[in-house]
Amino acid sequence: MLVDHDDDPLLAALGAALRSRQAVPDRFVELGKAAFTFRDTVASLAALTQDSTAPAGTRAAERAALRSLTFVAGDTAIEVEVTPTALVGQVVPPRAGHIEVLTPTGPFAETDVDDVGWFSIQPPPTGPTRLHLRTADGTAISTEWTTL
Repeated sequence: MLVDHDDDPLLAALGAALRSRQAVPDRFVELGKAAFTFRDTVASLAALTQDSTAPAGTRAAERAALRSLTFVAGDTAIEVEVTPTALVGQVVPPRAGHIEVLTPTGPFAETDVDDVGWFSIQPPPTGPTRLHLRTADGTAISTEWTTL
């Protein structure tokens, strides 16, 4: 017995699926790709545990000029302060290393972390940002994406 398969509905559904990708805003696609672009499979993920951002409902003009954030992975914290002119931070417990600031479009800046854990980036990044720390002893930590 010969069965007649009509592929037209399947091809129409496939075409609709391909066209629906065009409906996704470019910025959304860019941020989605960025989430996987800077992965280091060896790095621990540092979760944001503290953010001094003003509570919801507070007008932007009332926000402090200084924003502090703390990211934690295991026994290591990356404490960061964001000012209008710089991003400064400290690795706790203190240890030397190298830190890179990443944005969805790629690396923004990088600098060494001194022996007491201090680092500074000028000017500070804006928008979605993640930090990637590699300490002198080989520990690798990436923060979760945070909007600055």
